[in-house]
Order: sequence, then structure tokens, then C-alpha cells
Amino acid sequence: MNALNWIARGLAQILAPLAACVTATLLSLALAACGGGSSGTTTSSTALAAPGVPTSFAVVGTTGGTLSATLSWSPPADGTQPTSYEIYRSTTSGTAFSSDNHLSSIPVVAGQSSYSFIDNAGLSAVDTYWVVSAKNAGGETPSAEVSYKPVGPASGGDTSFGNNLSTPLIFADGYGLGGLPISGIWGIDVASVDYNTGLRPLAETLPSTQSTLPYLSSTDTYLLDGVTYYKQGTASTWQAQWANGAGTVQHVVATWGDNLSSQKLTSTSTIRVEIALNETLPAGTTMSGYNMKSLYGTQLDEVQGTDGTPYDSTTAAVFAANAHLRIDKLDGSGNVVYTAYNSALWGGDGPGNLAGEVTVSGGFTYGYVLQMKNLSLPSDVTAAGTWRITFSLDKTSPVETSNNTQIDSVTNGVLDSSTQTHIDINVAA
Repeated sequence: MNALNWIARGLAQILAPLAACVTATLLSLALAACGGGSSGTTTSSTALAAPGVPTSFAVVGTTGGTLSATLSWSPPADGTQPTSYEIYRSTTSGTAFSSDNHLSSIPVVAGQSSYSFIDNAGLSAVDTYWVVSAKNAGGETPSAEVSYKPVGPASGGDTSFGNNLSTPLIFADGYGLGGLPISGIWGIDVASVDYNTGLRPLAETLPSTQSTLPYLSSTDTYLLDGVTYYKQGTASTWQAQWANGAGTVQHVVATWGDNLSSQKLTSTSTIRVEIALNETLPAGTTMSGYNMKSLYGTQLDEVQGTDGTPYDSTTAAVFAANAHLRIDKLDGSGNVVYTAYNSALWGGDGPGNLAGEVTVSGGFTYGYVLQMKNLSLPSDVTAAGTWRITFSLDKTSPVETSNNTQIDSVTNGVLDSSTQTHIDINVAA
């Protein structure tokens, strides 16, 4: 054997085991890619599949509610476990299941066999279409569209179910939220409810057999972390303790809404203006309220509820009938160049006016919605720049009561006097 043949044979002996090893390795990888393996083990992982379709999806009118719909469904009969249910709504057939029409997200509760959701925000008396989907990390599976035409006036929201008061409230001047004089006192006896407060319950929303508060309806429940909650804005009705504060000066802290200073505001923004008045009760004094919990949703579609447990509060919200709101555009020197709004409480009714409101959390706030894009600005005034929002307590309100509230301090704004506070906001172009 010459030298070249000896070298070739040596290389063949070296490369043959290597080739076998490579072939075995490639075969092993191929088997693994197909889900195979040896000795009962595998190094592969299978991607999570999307859940099945939610079952028994139905939409019906809400009992006792106008412009309101109750959605109900059950978990998928097959497929992987969903982590949430997504609700979509549209007034155009065949378009509901779209990110533009997403309404709310509801987390899955282990062991829960049925779900319901009351939709009573922004509905109109027209044919409306809903979809509920089951969703997890593997994907999202929608139901078929279900249609229902809400019963009620041509536009607006649910007029039967408002929010329940969950935080103690003092009526500083002896007038209720609608400007009517208060004559009664707080209690749980339905027969002695003073409807002039403007608080729930409303006479038509309680069963005739209900004699005491709270009324916690089993049809309005939501199970969260093993606890049953009764949802806000439904037939369930409770009322935190309130008091007629006329005759005693109420010393309050005024708090402007966080969004006015924390969010970017532009010339096309819808700006929610809120200010709340709260006071510390005298030492040794408490008023009762109801514990609240955020159940699902965020911002406009958030739903909160109570487990029905009352608590003793050392603070209370204050409603002053003499509330007045003014919104001005300032120039670079701080001079007023345009006034967008200037009115006392009850100076007008409905959207576009200052209102005293019970929030989704059951607290009380003064609220106003400033639609920047709808302002009729003079040609020499731009929306961008500094706007001053001023809240004051004066005697120009329709009920013309003497001022019985003193602002001692302010959160998120500036204290001008014991009856006035303002906040400056910056609006971008």
C-alpha cells in the first residue's frame, strides 16, 4: 500500500463515525420537530391553541332598564382554557368583531359556569350587534353576532339605573343634587327615604316587597377571587350615610382630577373636568359607607361593585349648592382672551353643563366635559396654550343659598381664597 492509499483509508476510518453521528443528530432533531422523542421524553414544546367558542351567548333587555342590554354566555365546550372574555359592539351588522368596536374585557373566574354583563353605556334604540370572544395567549375565538334593539328614547343612556352612593356625603346647604330642599334624615327604612336628595334608590327601581336597604339582587352578581360582588349601575341598590349639614360651616379640601395634570391634552381632546370637596369628620364621629371593588374594565367602561359590607368612615364628601365653574383661555401674559364656560350649578341641564355626580366608585364629584374640538374660537385665539379652570362657591346659584362651605386647602391646584380655587392646564396643538 502506497502512502496515498494509507492516508485515504485513515481518513475514511475517521470520517465514518462522524458521519454516523451527524446523521443520528439530524434524525433526532427531525423527530423532535415532529413531536417525537426517545425513552418517553421530548425537548419540544407545542404552541398553545386558541380556546373554543363561548356557548349559549344571548342578549336580552335588562329588567327594569331603558337603553340597556344584558349579555350572558357560558364557557367554551371544548378547546383550551380562556383567560378572558372580550365583548364587542356595533350598530352595523357583520362588523362587531373588530378592535375598533371593543367594549370590555372580563377575566375568567375558575369554576364559574356562566357569565353576564349589563351594557348600558351610550346605547340607542337601534338595531345593535354584539360578539363575545374567548381569549388566551394562543388566540381569540369569537361567537356569532347576536342582535338586539334596546328599548328607550332615541339616544342617551340607561335612565333607570344610576350609580349608588358608597361614600358618606354631607349636603352643606340643605339642598339635594337636583336643587330640592331636604327634609328627612338618612336611614335604611325604604318607607322613610327622602327622594329630594337625588340619590338612589329611585322609587321605581326597588321591588315593592323591599322594605330596607340595601337591596342586593342575585341577578347583578360578579364573582371575583371567590367573593360575590353586586355591580354598580344595576338594579342592586345601596345608600351610604348622608347628612344635612345646613347651619354648620363645612371645612373641605378641594381636589382636582388627576387627569388634568397627568394626561397629555390637545386641541382635539375631550377633557373631563372633575373637582371633589371632602372633609374630615369631628373626632370620634363616623359615617357608614360601602366597600367598593373595581371588577373589570377601565376608564369609561369600568364596572365596580360592593360585596355588601359596610364600613365606618372618618371622612365625607361635601355637596355645596353654590358651585360655579369657569373655563378661560389665557394669553402669554395671563390675560383672559376667551371664555369657554361660565355657569353655576343648575345653570343648564344635560351634557355640556356643570353637574353634581355620583361616580362609578360611589363617590361624589362635580363634573364637566370640555369638548375642545367643538369650541367656536375667535380667529385670533388658538386652542393651544394655557387654560384656567376656576371653581368657586358663590350666591348666584339658582337656589340662592348663603355660602356654608369653606375651602381650607387644595390638591392638584391653587387656593385663591376660602371660596375659590383654580388649576391651569396646558393644551398642545
